[in-house]
Amino acid sequence: MYTLYGNGINDDTNAIQEMIDSGACEVSLPAPEVCYLISRPLEVPSNFRLILPRFATIKLAKGSNCLMLKNKTRKVSSYEDNPDIWAYNDGFDNEEVSKNIEIRGGIWDFNNLEQDPNPILCTEYAKNGYTGFGFLFYNVKNLILSSMTLKDPTTFAVTIDKTSYFTVDNIVFDFNYGNPLATNMDGIHVCGNSHFGRITNLQGACYDDLVALNADEGSDGPITHVDISGIYAEDCHSAVRLLACKQPVEHVHISDVHGTYFQYCVGLTRFFPFEHTGYLDAITIDNIYASKAKRLPVYNKPEDDYVYAVIFIEPEQYVKNLKVSDVHRREFEVPIETVLVGWKARVDNLILENITTENHMNAPRVPVYNNQGTVYNLTASNIFEDGRPVEISTQTVGYNSL
Repeated sequence: MYTLYGNGINDDTNAIQEMIDSGACEVSLPAPEVCYLISRPLEVPSNFRLILPRFATIKLAKGSNCLMLKNKTRKVSSYEDNPDIWAYNDGFDNEEVSKNIEIRGGIWDFNNLEQDPNPILCTEYAKNGYTGFGFLFYNVKNLILSSMTLKDPTTFAVTIDKTSYFTVDNIVFDFNYGNPLATNMDGIHVCGNSHFGRITNLQGACYDDLVALNADEGSDGPITHVDISGIYAEDCHSAVRLLACKQPVEHVHISDVHGTYFQYCVGLTRFFPFEHTGYLDAITIDNIYASKAKRLPVYNKPEDDYVYAVIFIEPEQYVKNLKVSDVHRREFEVPIETVLVGWKARVDNLILENITTENHMNAPRVPVYNNQGTVYNLTASNIFEDGRPVEISTQTVGYNSL
């Protein structure tokens, strides 16, 4: 039997893993004297719940260069020498699905300054399976992550891939530093083949997408039926990114977003330079109380770099049905559009309603809408700029700015 120290000095990995492997369906860790220290990933099985006291710290030891937590699965192929950070999914397709996993509580300190640098930026470190991720859940049915603080990851705090029926709620992000830069630090990163999820009540800034639904990453497949609500962040990169290039993203509701964002608030993107145009459908964005944040050098985003709209549809993206409503923007930093349909983007059916903007700068105006692509059917109502009603043309082809 291993000793559980909790003193922040001795390694607790073996003791905690032994408790997890005991055959119990639930393990509740006691409050540590200082904090728990682990040096390799904790692996949780199906039908299992791990509970930490809400404000007990569990920290990744110096030089561990690994995940802190993953679901237990049998690997059939190795990715140790593969420089692709998504190579973790190689050979998993024939594995049994992990089921019924819940992680609750704790301050999970990924301790990025004492790990190898971000392998996305510093590609020489993208080896031996090093991703910089904090948690990784792959091929899971019924997953709950709740009531925890996620602190200082090297890249993505939580990666969820090929997972259905998942809930992520009551999460605090405590991101302070980047290694070497404050970039590529997502909060909740959902990859392809993930369906039926709820992500809610997320607080604190991230140095990349606070929530990302990226269908063309990880196992590479559709993402459908996800609700995202209750995001609260100041000086954050972005609230939500939807990424669809070869694979679709459909049936997504984004609501109740508050704060300031230096990239975009919500981005409908394709990102990868493939011949595919992307496909998003049945997307609803509502109850948005957001504006732009300053672009600071610490974010590796130069002030003279491209400035994104608050709600951004990337050039050459295809969106079938999109509704944007109840957006209230009070702008103090950047006079960019509230809604942008990018160059050569296509939207079949677009509804804009109940949108208000106020210009609190010396800029002449803050445009509500800019269409540089093609919108086939547009319905717009109750649009106000600085208290004045705005009529938006239903002109189909782009360069329609209001």
